[in-house]
Amino acid sequence: MGETSLFRRVLFTFHMPIFFLLCGLALVTHKGKGQNGWCDFLRRMALSFIFPYFLWSLIYSNFSYRNLIWLLYGSYEALIRAGTLPILWFFPCMFVARIILEGVLSLASSFDSLKRFALPLLAVFLFLAGILLPKLGNLSYPWCINIAFTAAGFMLLGYSMKPLIEKVGKNPVCTVLIFVLSVTVFIAGSVLRAESLEMVLLRSGDYGDIVWFFVNSLSGCLLVLSISSLISRNWKKHGPVINEQNEEGINRVTMGILVIHMPLLQQVVLPLLGFIPFSIPKMLIFLVGMVLTKFISGYLIKVIARYVPQLFGIFPGRQMEMINSEEI
Repeated sequence: MGETSLFRRVLFTFHMPIFFLLCGLALVTHKGKGQNGWCDFLRRMALSFIFPYFLWSLIYSNFSYRNLIWLLYGSYEALIRAGTLPILWFFPCMFVARIILEGVLSLASSFDSLKRFALPLLAVFLFLAGILLPKLGNLSYPWCINIAFTAAGFMLLGYSMKPLIEKVGKNPVCTVLIFVLSVTVFIAGSVLRAESLEMVLLRSGDYGDIVWFFVNSLSGCLLVLSISSLISRNWKKHGPVINEQNEEGINRVTMGILVIHMPLLQQVVLPLLGFIPFSIPKMLIFLVGMVLTKFISGYLIKVIARYVPQLFGIFPGRQMEMINSEEI
């Protein structure tokens, strides 16, 4: 396989797990206590993920009742049949994953004294549930339920790692050691395996070799976190390493990458760069395209977040308060 193909396979070993893990690190929205706790939480999650899911799905597809049925099914394969942006599978998956995660956290709160050990164990059970669910025909599971268990596992792992990350992030020696260890394991498990490296397609529940999937995804996540800590030099900061008010920002950036950055890169920028009249290595074209797209999509994301934040599931200020105060 070619250089670009290897790059893509290496990237796909961890690019979705790191999204889910970061969402777990920035988790601040939880169900409230009382009779309406779950109803209010479900409404918030629906506004954050399902509302923008249908908006973007309709933007990228021609409306018909047949397509609407596929959109309601919500799997990657169904979205292809609806003629919309297939990567929108992330939205219903995140909705289901957040519900699963909140249920697990509610369960863990009942034995608070063992919570430190219970959370990683519960994450293992979530991984097992996502992996062991049998294949379901050509359409996979509705709303990516099988993938949602795996996603919730990575989110729970991120959530349970927060205290450890706070400690390690303040210690430059530990940060460097984790960087060296993670980059060594990741390169050994992905780049050096070359032709043996399977293509991981989390959107369809295809993990390749399960053991290598977890080795590469976890080492890749640690590599990204350690690089971020080294660049930020967290040990010189007095505040916390993780900003717990970032969940809304994580959702906005993630959605922006999925619905604007990637389509713009794949359908506009890269095809236009292909018209360059002289020969350029494909990897260089891809990197140039990534940089150009980042500036363009970054500006578009800021404009949309400012004037139509609802497209990213954000209902600011009074609008959210009004929605929360409505009768269920």
